[in-house]
Amino acid sequence: MALSKINLLNLLPYELEEWMRVHKLEPYRARQIFLWVYKKNIFNFDQMTDLPFSLRKELKNYFYFYLPQVVERKFSPDGAQKFLLELEDKKYIESVFISESTPKENSLCLSTQVGCKFGCSFCATATIGFQRNLSAGEIIGQYLVAQSALTRKNKIDRLVFMGMGEPLDNWQELKKALSVFTSRKELGFSPRRITVSTAGIIPLIPELWALGVNVALSINAPDNKKRAELMPINQKYPLGQLVKTIRGLDISTRQKLTCEYVLLKGINDSLEDAEKLAWLLAKIPIRVNLIALNPFPGSEFSSPEPSQVLAFQEKLRSAGLMAFIRKSAGREILAGCGQLAGRR
Repeated sequence: MALSKINLLNLLPYELEEWMRVHKLEPYRARQIFLWVYKKNIFNFDQMTDLPFSLRKELKNYFYFYLPQVVERKFSPDGAQKFLLELEDKKYIESVFISESTPKENSLCLSTQVGCKFGCSFCATATIGFQRNLSAGEIIGQYLVAQSALTRKNKIDRLVFMGMGEPLDNWQELKKALSVFTSRKELGFSPRRITVSTAGIIPLIPELWALGVNVALSINAPDNKKRAELMPINQKYPLGQLVKTIRGLDISTRQKLTCEYVLLKGINDSLEDAEKLAWLLAKIPIRVNLIALNPFPGSEFSSPEPSQVLAFQEKLRSAGLMAFIRKSAGREILAGCGQLAGRR
């Protein structure tokens, strides 16, 4: 593929409209093209039959379509499916479909980077280091590929940005992708059916919240010392500053604010840790999702006993917090929270 050509999935409709104006073409044609792409799943200009032949020929001189390629697809007994995807430069990412028995609750977990630079010690993605950001087209492409591979029964109802990488470290491309996902003229997801997770890039959290999506904060420890040992990002964005930031959000909206807390045996799972966490989050309308560590090859940590997880939850609930135990789908195929590494 010639380097001068652009993958059309990396453009927003208004960007293609501007390109049309510059090239003395009819700007409204851009909307027609994206209707074919996002509503009809057509990725071939020759099949866009309401476009003039001359325009189709011109477009092929400047643009092409590339979707991530499925090189491996694994199925878990609990209904989860993991897609190993090859990108155009032969790098790999993973996406996970999570099937729910409740209607309209099926989710797709999306990646935003190849690897991750933040080095959380309980996460498999950190073991491969950071390679690059994904483009908006690669983020959206994960959805297009997965939905095409799934049956109608397995329609994707929700999107969760909890795959490989730190979403807010790829902020500009994430915003572009979210604008396509939430536009009624494109993919049409309600912002309240999208959750973006972050390890805590504090300056961007208010901007993310302003987009109307749900926000999940990866906290994982109730004090700075312990959190810094598990999550190096805490050295730049300390826990107290993170909590101060979320207290400043307008949480009177219908958006959901969640604290994600991965429980590590003997590290952050004591009742004293639970008490500290309850004090830290007191009077914040936030849900706490407790996730027993999902093990992966080479991990130095182990999961606490179920009884300890229940005791931790009860301590939080007795302090007035909404605390839930979240079972990670796809653990058997290394598709659970913290298990993705984009390896064949």
